[in-house]
Amino acid sequence: MTAAAGPVSRAFVSTGRGPVVSAHTMVSTGHPLATATGLRLLLDGGSAFDAAIGAAAVIAVVEPSSNQIGGDVFALCRPAATGIVEAVNASGPAPAAADRSSYADGIPTHGLRSATLPGAVAAWETINRRYGHMPLERLLAPAIVYASGGFPVDIALAGAIGQSLETLKQHPATSAVLCPGGRAPRPGESLLQPDLARTLREIAFNGAAGFYQGTFADRLLQASAAADGDWSVEDLAAMPVEVLPPLRTVYRGYEVLEQPLPSQGYLVLADLNIAEGFDVAALRFGTANSLHIMVEAHKLAFADRLAHLGDPAHVDVPVDMLVSKEFAARRRMMLNPARASLSAASRDPSGAGQDTTAVSVVDEDGNAITLIQSVFQQFGSAFIVPGTGVLLNNRMNGFSLDPESPNCLAGGKRPIHTLNTYMVQRDGALMMLGGSPGGHFQTQANFQVLTNVIDHGMHWQAAMDAPRWYHDADTDTLTLESRFELDVASALERRGHGVAWAPAFTPRARSQGIMLDPASGARFGATDPRWHGQVLGY
Repeated sequence: MTAAAGPVSRAFVSTGRGPVVSAHTMVSTGHPLATATGLRLLLDGGSAFDAAIGAAAVIAVVEPSSNQIGGDVFALCRPAATGIVEAVNASGPAPAAADRSSYADGIPTHGLRSATLPGAVAAWETINRRYGHMPLERLLAPAIVYASGGFPVDIALAGAIGQSLETLKQHPATSAVLCPGGRAPRPGESLLQPDLARTLREIAFNGAAGFYQGTFADRLLQASAAADGDWSVEDLAAMPVEVLPPLRTVYRGYEVLEQPLPSQGYLVLADLNIAEGFDVAALRFGTANSLHIMVEAHKLAFADRLAHLGDPAHVDVPVDMLVSKEFAARRRMMLNPARASLSAASRDPSGAGQDTTAVSVVDEDGNAITLIQSVFQQFGSAFIVPGTGVLLNNRMNGFSLDPESPNCLAGGKRPIHTLNTYMVQRDGALMMLGGSPGGHFQTQANFQVLTNVIDHGMHWQAAMDAPRWYHDADTDTLTLESRFELDVASALERRGHGVAWAPAFTPRARSQGIMLDPASGARFGATDPRWHGQVLGY
């Protein structure tokens, strides 16, 4: 057992908070300014979909370490009029001209050539046109104000810029915006982004065309030519967005819906399917028996992800089989209740990013959306396209260069995403919706939150507060937050788990979400204590 960060107490540490409860609406996001924006739009007559776009746009301005309009978006949308859940997938592909030979020296972590085509703007427009009430001009107005007039930098952003300072300073346009004067801004200092404000105005008035065919597109092509990049006019013309049916399974009577490919959200369903064969409730939360079963279930599902997952437009993925009960029953037979299995190393970089945010909104009419967006790793590519204020993602690093991998880089192909959100229904009524940042830990956190509610009867906030485990496939290490009992860790080690400790509330995954009471109609909102998210409703 790694002894560097042993448990501070043998007793579970709790925040003592309950969920926020309201009768009409609820907004749960990872940033207070975004939550306030979403609530204001709801109070002004907007729908859940309007509020989510407004909140997402604000986060793209005030939390560039994890989000920006140069990132990607996945969302599950449930209009009350139909009750039919649709998945919006806006994950951008690699340039059509890109191939493995273009990256013989490896995919760079930062710089323009580390970016795939941003999908966020295409997602916002699609959600707005398909479900929204308000025009984009109204929805983006708060974000434009924060970009043009500035906002006070919080402690987390100041720290993130400080950590990445030398990388950010390598790119002049980025340095000018995020580290004026060659240093990280201090908490409370105002951060101005006038170029980003202009780009947002173009989107507000011209829609996605104002981004993929406007000033941003022109400047990206210029930067690409200067950096020996692969971007073309044709790449930008193919706005990366799909609307698809979600994947689904039933877990102990609850219908759980997840993101389709190329998201790896199917892992939540596979984890649940395997765990369903065990009486998780009887095993009791936080015991060695309970943790062992859940970790081993996830390891089996993750091994299948490595073998099969790639962009379904390029790779034949047997996803129906992977989320089936029959397949889960076969996999369950391989789970030894007394002994840990050897982990299959991921050999795949798609889970390396952990800087993401989740947004969930339910409005008075019952419309609901859960959305997640990201630039992948901290500050993504660290490259702001000059004259636009747009920070690009570094999602090219989500590809493998192994020609045998279904996730191998190819022109026009999308990398596998860790981004995923979920909805839970029972008897046709929406019960829960949410998501979490955290790279490969996203699906693990979602799996744990859902079983905390369904199996262990926790209230919504307690389900997010509860201590978590995280399994790293590359090192085959099971990390426990320090609120787990010491003898639990010892019992897991005796079963063959390599155990390490993390702080009591380690921010590897930061859940957001909403639960609905079908009897009263009340909305229960929760936010992870591991981050500065906020929940508001009325």
